[in-house]
Amino acid sequence: MTRAARWAYAILAWTFVVGLAVQVFLAGMGIFGGTRNFEAHVGLGWLLHLVPLLILASAALSRGGRRHWGWALILAVVVFVVPILVLARDVSPAIAALHPVAAMVAFWLAIVVARHSLEVVRGGAMPEPATIEAEAAA
Repeated sequence: MTRAARWAYAILAWTFVVGLAVQVFLAGMGIFGGTRNFEAHVGLGWLLHLVPLLILASAALSRGGRRHWGWALILAVVVFVVPILVLARDVSPAIAALHPVAAMVAFWLAIVVARHSLEVVRGGAMPEPATIEAEAAA
């Protein structure tokens, strides 16, 4: 099961990176496509909103270590906040304007998580810092 979780972690993480790139394209189509239609962007956004939870679960099950599920947790929190920022557009456009900024942070985090996922697939579990210190002291 650990091997499957490691592969799921990597596949989900890299699929999420690609999904975010598609999301940016769909936002561009909404802005520059002439119709001001953001339905595809919104629809994919809500679907992508759930993927970090799967990434978090697979990172934890992959036994890659605290570092891996920690980054996945941060990604999940940021991705959770991104669509909420848009809801503030009528109350505070400045807060809503943070939506693309938070999306850029999410994209960066997604790449970090995806790169870490490859470490788990290639090298197995990453030792925890406490384990490394204990081995060094012995």
